[in-house]
Amino acid sequence: MKKPILYLVILVILSCTSKNQNEKEQALTDTTQQQQDTLLKALDNSQGLDSTDLKFLQQAAYGGMVEVESSNKILTVTENVNVKSFAEMMVKDHSATNQNLQSLALAKGYSLPTLLPYSKTELINKMDTYKNEGRNEYYLQLMINEHMSAIDLFSLASRSEDKEIRAFANGILPTLETHYQHVKQADSLFKQPKQNQGDDPLK
Repeated sequence: MKKPILYLVILVILSCTSKNQNEKEQALTDTTQQQQDTLLKALDNSQGLDSTDLKFLQQAAYGGMVEVESSNKILTVTENVNVKSFAEMMVKDHSATNQNLQSLALAKGYSLPTLLPYSKTELINKMDTYKNEGRNEYYLQLMINEHMSAIDLFSLASRSEDKEIRAFANGILPTLETHYQHVKQADSLFKQPKQNQGDDPLK
């Protein structure tokens, strides 16, 4: 009698796992479709912008939101001085950049997205699965990845045929590159062996 019950339990677990995976895949599909629909709608309303420029505005908005939201999250829990200092800079600088981006987009007849897609919120929420130093390390790596992507995105936009978008991208690029150097330095300092601990190879 125990074996049939065990098999039933296993089947239920497998069924739930499959359902959760399907829901996750569907959420990602819906997010991608929503982004495409938003861009198509924006193309109809925008003032002479092509799809590349509109995609830049959309992706820059998403990147800015990730940087601000993840930084605000880490500030509530981290005790690491370097991580805290960098996160505070992210909130300050990217909040200002996001506002300027919003003004630029509205001038072009495009309303920036106000909510992150599932794939982006998942990156931020994953921070909760780590603790202490692991969470700090995850945040710094997230910021490294986000700034690498942002530099590529803004570099492309700096060659846009739209002069306002081109000027905006060229104006923000130096800040992004400075942020990237700061986060690489913070990550390097974070990974240095702690003094007076057994994992210090010099001891």
